Amino acid sequence: KLFVSVSIIIPIYNEGKNLFELVKQISNNLDMIDYEIIFVDDGSKDNTTELIRELKKAYPLKLIQRGKKLGLSSAVITGLEFTTKKFVCVMDGDLQHNPQYIPEMLDLLVENNNSLVIGSRFIKKLNNKQRLDSKFGTFFCKLFFNKKVEDPLSGFFMLSKANFIEIKDKINAIGYKILLELIVKGQFEEIKEIPIVFEERKEGS
Repeated sequence: KLFVSVSIIIPIYNEGKNLFELVKQISNNLDMIDYEIIFVDDGSKDNTTELIRELKKAYPLKLIQRGKKLGLSSAVITGLEFTTKKFVCVMDGDLQHNPQYIPEMLDLLVENNNSLVIGSRFIKKLNNKQRLDSKFGTFFCKLFFNKKVEDPLSGFFMLSKANFIEIKDKINAIGYKILLELIVKGQFEEIKEIPIVFEERKEGS
């Protein structure tokens, strides 16, 4: 799989307690895959940035520091500017998105570069607000855009860099519903979903 390359964009804020385990898990799951991790930090007050600088000595990491909270969507767009790989994966930095799913998502994307691959959360793992938001997003996509997507508000998804660049100027960088905008505004041949277990946060808040 050496010909497959992926940039992993991870927006973070005060995730120092999760970083080492997250980076280790990503590395273990992407053996023989050309990858880079781009952390976009919105002014962490803990030891996040110091840990990333240490981890950079052993792993292919980049750190983008924005100094203050500017929003999830804009963090992803900022991270995109620094990607160098063919595909782009977006995920959370709190270990609720398990890196074990990345290879499967990549395999689906390699089959069709012009697709969007989503890690869809099991409904039983969502709290009431997440479940309500997800149902609304699903209804919205189906009613107005005839696109059936089970989890349009997932924070774990993957697409080609070329497709992302095409769409990025259409995205409202305020807020956190960036996947919903990609679904609505992107011209994807396919939108594929794989079921994931949305893990419990173990460290931080």
